[in-house]
Amino acid sequence: MRDVMFAFVWMALLPLCLISAFVGVLLWVWVALLSPNELLSGFMAGVPLNKIVAVCTLALLLLSREKKDPYLDPTLALLLLLGLAGTVSWLMALAPGAEADELWQKLLKEIVLAFTITAVMTTRHRVHLLVLTIVVSLGFLAVKEGLISILTSGGHTIIGSGSVGDNNSLATALLMIIPLALYVARYSAVRVVRLGLVATLVLAAITVVMTFSRGGFVGMLILGLFMVKNSRNKAASLLLVAAAGVAIFLLAPSSWFDRLNTIQNADNDGSFMGRVVAWKLSWLIAMDHPLFGGGPHAVQHLSVWNAYKPGLPALDFIPTPPPDTVAHAAHSIYFEVLGDYGFLGLGLFLATVLAAFHNCNRIYRSARGHQSLAWAADLARMSQISLIVYLVTGAALSMGYFEPFYIIVALLSRCRRIVRQTLAAEAAEPQAGLDPALAGLHQASA
Repeated sequence: MRDVMFAFVWMALLPLCLISAFVGVLLWVWVALLSPNELLSGFMAGVPLNKIVAVCTLALLLLSREKKDPYLDPTLALLLLLGLAGTVSWLMALAPGAEADELWQKLLKEIVLAFTITAVMTTRHRVHLLVLTIVVSLGFLAVKEGLISILTSGGHTIIGSGSVGDNNSLATALLMIIPLALYVARYSAVRVVRLGLVATLVLAAITVVMTFSRGGFVGMLILGLFMVKNSRNKAASLLLVAAAGVAIFLLAPSSWFDRLNTIQNADNDGSFMGRVVAWKLSWLIAMDHPLFGGGPHAVQHLSVWNAYKPGLPALDFIPTPPPDTVAHAAHSIYFEVLGDYGFLGLGLFLATVLAAFHNCNRIYRSARGHQSLAWAADLARMSQISLIVYLVTGAALSMGYFEPFYIIVALLSRCRRIVRQTLAAEAAEPQAGLDPALAGLHQASA
């Protein structure tokens, strides 16, 4: 029955992709982040929803006369170079196969989506709807898991989602959307939408706690710190963060605190030290293949794992237990990218991160003092927090291919371009009625 209901919904939504590429991008983001296939178990579970909407959107983007604004800035150039480096790494992979193919395709799809976003999200209204789509897509998981946790009095075990990852990755994803949800709530004119977003924020916090993720706890601390730092009303933000902290302290189960107490014993934690072993092996792979690494998730293949285990003694300045007989994930966005794409790929990835932060700063500085661009300054501040949460919590998680990161990077690039265009238009308005000679003299004096 669930598949039949979703089939009718899908048949109603898909034609919208053929009307506007902008609507197609929203549907593409929704399908990519929520991954409805994971919620289905019948005939619709195997339908490639993501590919269908991507093909329809790209076809309309190329063939329609809808207004588009394609461009290439440093951020997009870095993404393009990262895609090229990833392609070479995939072609030279130490462990080729279906998994490597899937990850390479995922990276390219994320980069294509990023370019599509920057081409069609040409107005504040479209940017707002894109952010709302991100929040609704991942917020669905917060509402679902949060309500189940409440109804079961904390007895529900959260294992994560196929579209996001395990419980740790889910915690990171929900922490990333909290700042974006606050932005949307601030600028949404419909009261019901604002109330729904507030409820989503509360359930997201509950879900993060109930994931029992130590990285999620660290992420909450980082989120609270930067929410206060980046807020325009720091006193109110500090009060809100403090109230949330007190509520968590009073309502969280004792088992949650027991889990957090293991953070101080990381050197004796087999799970954490196993991650350090995977980091070491990723480093060895990159040292052996410095330009392009070992290919997508090479360290997770037993043949590669066993081939590089003998080199671990060279890194014994960080004591670790003997490596397992089974291969493990890199468990770090930095070592994941390093092992997969080498030092070149890691450099391009980090340069993309820096470009995103640079865009945040430029948007904020350019929009400051312009009432018409206050929304852009707020979005830049909130997006910056989302990126920081991702970079901190992702240090111990395999989330180098995490789609929301690439979407936010593209969103900031587009937002900066909108700010530039808006300021240029406002600067040109006073000169619209001037004599051309006087207008040129005015520009020269400026």
